[in-house]
Amino acid sequence: MKHCRRNIISIFICALLTLSLCACGGSPWRYDPGEPQTPAGIVAAAGDGSVTLSWSPATGAAGYNVYYSSTPGFGKESAAKIAGVSGTSTTVSGLSNDTRYFFAVTSVNANGESPLSPELSAIPSPPGPFRQSDLEGTWRFNALVSGTGAGWMRGTLVIDILGETGVTSFQDSSGNVTAPAGLFGTLTMLPDGSVLQEGGTAGFRGALSANVHKDLLVATVTGTGGSRIMVILQKSVPGITFSAADLKGTGRLVAGPLPLVYHQLTSGAASEWEHAACQVGQDQGVAYLTLDATTPRPLPGTGDKVVSLSITPDGVVSEIPIAGALPQPAALLTRGIMSADKMTIVGTATDARGAHLLRVIQLVHPPTVSLTASSYTLAGLAGSYALHALTAGADPLWAFGSLSVSPSGSAAFSDYLDAVGSQTLPATAALVLDQQGTLTDAAAPTYHGQLSYFNDLVVATESDPTGVARLNLALKR
Repeated sequence: MKHCRRNIISIFICALLTLSLCACGGSPWRYDPGEPQTPAGIVAAAGDGSVTLSWSPATGAAGYNVYYSSTPGFGKESAAKIAGVSGTSTTVSGLSNDTRYFFAVTSVNANGESPLSPELSAIPSPPGPFRQSDLEGTWRFNALVSGTGAGWMRGTLVIDILGETGVTSFQDSSGNVTAPAGLFGTLTMLPDGSVLQEGGTAGFRGALSANVHKDLLVATVTGTGGSRIMVILQKSVPGITFSAADLKGTGRLVAGPLPLVYHQLTSGAASEWEHAACQVGQDQGVAYLTLDATTPRPLPGTGDKVVSLSITPDGVVSEIPIAGALPQPAALLTRGIMSADKMTIVGTATDARGAHLLRVIQLVHPPTVSLTASSYTLAGLAGSYALHALTAGADPLWAFGSLSVSPSGSAAFSDYLDAVGSQTLPATAALVLDQQGTLTDAAAPTYHGQLSYFNDLVVATESDPTGVARLNLALKR
């Protein structure tokens, strides 16, 4: 019996060995994983000198390869490769900060390697207060085109978490309702608040506000035919709504009429700057107190209320003429956009001369707050700013730079670049600030600026050294 059992066991073992050996060949018992499928759902998160990639599991994958390059549209043979990634994520390190890299992933198994996944990109950068997610959301924009094709543009832009953009509404001064191809490309947020663009209009350089909502983005761009463009984008912040109370006086002696100022630049039929001081009554009627411009013009309404303001729940501001009030302003805003902090309104229009304008209105203080001796101080003005500027005329320029203002009002640039490549730093200015937030410079008689109530924005107009009209916006960093 024992001998029989040994024979049976030996036969069983031989049978198992035979099946195992057959499975290594063409036996139907062999498992075939099939062709590896291309990975999908790839996400890139930029870090300091690195990018972390993750993706969804691919059918048939035994592992993954990651390819990357600083040049888009690469092939497997022309890119750097990280082979044999066992999981569905990896970190690519040793990258150069502030350089855009492009990434793709393949899956592999015993049958070979899948095609490359669609590319995505990321820009490694050192830690800072700004993140790519700060750009995500719905933005309403107003832009002034100076020089060739002078005019204005306005519309709505949606930006996703990867910086991809889509214009969902558009209008320009020529009546077009379709945005020019490539007006906006892929936007990338750097940690210092600078915004770069890939694949859109040339020469784009932007800066995001550092306020609590991070809802103001200012950029300068080179357009078709060498035109120069300033675009101001304002984010729609969920949960914030607007009402008439945000834009009228209280009717009281203290914090009574609501003071506001505006600065604007025109292009096309007239290339000028203009600034005005106004006040708004409890009835939302606006009276002009002062008006100054490159070309002198009469004070609208001669001191009486000349227009009335209206505002929608989503912050669209319109100026409505008051019957019988003369002279009327040269231009009325029909679609100004109020900021999330309810202190700034940006709009575009075409005036009675056919000139196109970009106007920035600032409330001097909130409607229910009265000014005090401490409302505006040089200490509040002091700090570092990202400045963008646009000039008007036949040969316009944009410029941007980094500006520092000392507690004494001394304003000096540390870097500067204009549309023709000049990096000559403007002269240091000695700014004077009054209790209303108005800024002047004794060495530049045409310079007139306004500091925002929350000390995070300066808007100014002036004639540059050659006499060309210029609009400046400086965002505090």
